[in-house]
Amino acid sequence: MKGIRRFLTQFLGDQFYCGLDIGTHKLKASLSRVADADTLELQAVNEVETRGLAGASINDIGEFSSCVSAVIDGIARRTKRKVRDIHLGLGGEFVDMRLSRALVPLVERGNKIVSEKDLRYARGQARMLGVRLEEEVLTDIVQQYKIDDVNIAFNPAGLYGRKLEVETLLVLANITRLRNLTKAVQQAGFEVNDIHFNGVAASDAMLDKRRRTEGCVFIDFGARTTMILVFKEGLLKHFRKVAVGGELLTQRIAAELNIPFVLAEDIKKSYGYVELPDTSPEAGRGAGEEILVKKEQVFVPVKRARITRAVEPDINTLIGHMRAAVTESGYEGQLKGGIVVVGGGALLAGVMERVEFEMRMPVTLGRNIPGLNTAAVYCVSTSIAEAGYKKMFRYRLDSQKPKDLWTAARNKAIEISNEYF
Repeated sequence: MKGIRRFLTQFLGDQFYCGLDIGTHKLKASLSRVADADTLELQAVNEVETRGLAGASINDIGEFSSCVSAVIDGIARRTKRKVRDIHLGLGGEFVDMRLSRALVPLVERGNKIVSEKDLRYARGQARMLGVRLEEEVLTDIVQQYKIDDVNIAFNPAGLYGRKLEVETLLVLANITRLRNLTKAVQQAGFEVNDIHFNGVAASDAMLDKRRRTEGCVFIDFGARTTMILVFKEGLLKHFRKVAVGGELLTQRIAAELNIPFVLAEDIKKSYGYVELPDTSPEAGRGAGEEILVKKEQVFVPVKRARITRAVEPDINTLIGHMRAAVTESGYEGQLKGGIVVVGGGALLAGVMERVEFEMRMPVTLGRNIPGLNTAAVYCVSTSIAEAGYKKMFRYRLDSQKPKDLWTAARNKAIEISNEYF
C-alpha cells in the first residue's frame, strides 16, 4: 500500500524532494518543490552539527540518527510539511573513483547496427568488471565508446559494428557504510529514496551545456577532502581527490596559535585570508593588524599575518593538485569555461582570487539558489534534491513534449526492427 500511495503522489500531488548532504562536520538538508522540469523552488534549508560519524563510518548509530532527525525535522517545522523519504548525497571520504573497460561482441560474423540495448549491456559489463565485492556503484560515467577498435564515438547507437568497447568512470562506495547509513536514516524515521555522488549532482545542476562542452574545472572544497573534476566535450574527463580541506586549514591555525579547534574555526571564518603568491603576509591585507585571542582566562594579541602564514602551505598544495589534474586531463589551455568552486572552503577570504591568479583561469562561485547568501554551502544538498527528481519517471514526462515522446517511440520501433529483422 505504501508503494501505491507514493506512486500516486508522484503523479497527482505536489512533488517535494529532500536532499541530505552528509558532511564530516555538518549535515545539510534542503527541501525543494518541483515547479516544472527546469525549475525547483527552494522551500527551506537547515544544518546541524554531525555527531556519531568518524571519518566515513558511523561509530554511534543512535547519535547519528538523532542528527538526521534534527536536521530534517527542522525543515519540516519551517515548511509545515512532513518529509517521508530523502535523497542522500555522498562525497569526499565516502567515495572512490576507478576507470573500467569492457569489450563485448555484437555478432560473430559480419556487422550489425549498435542498439541502446547493446550500450546498456556494455556498460553493465564495465560496472561488473570494475567493482569489488565490498563495493557498490553509485553511478557510472561513460568516457567513450569504441567500435571495432577504430571508430571512437560518444554515442555509437545506429552505427555498424562487430564488437563494442566502453570506457567508464565508476563512482564507488563501501557497501557496509551504505547499509549503515541507510539503517541510521530509517532509524530516524525516514526512507532512503536514492544515494547520489555529490560531485556529479552538483556539477549537473551548476554547469550548463556550454561550459561542459568548452571545458571547465569543477571544485568541491569540502571539510576533509577536495574533489577536482575536469569536464570537456560535455563529459567528465578527469578527476582527482585531494586530502586537503577546510578542516586541515583550521588545524593549522589551531597549532600555530595553540588554541582549541573550535576557536580556530571561528578565527578562520572571521580573520582568515589567503594572499596572492607575490605578497607576503606582513605586507598584505591587514598587515600589522592584531586580533585578541582568548587563552585560558586572558586575551592575548595575535598578529593576523600568522593566520595567513599558517594556511599558506596547504593552499599551495591544493593549487598544485589543481594544476596536476588539468595537466593529466590532457586539456591544458583548452578549458574556456573556467573554474567553478563550491563548498564551505570556497568562502575563505582571498581563496578564489588566489586560485584565479595561479591557474590563469576565471573563477566563479557556484550558485544554483537565487537569493540565498550561503548558496555555496547549501548548493550540494539542493543539487541532490534536483538529481533525485531527474531520476524519476515523472521528470521524463515533464521534460518531454508530445513530439519528443512520439520521436522516442518511433526510434524504439526502428531499434527493434534493426535488432530482429
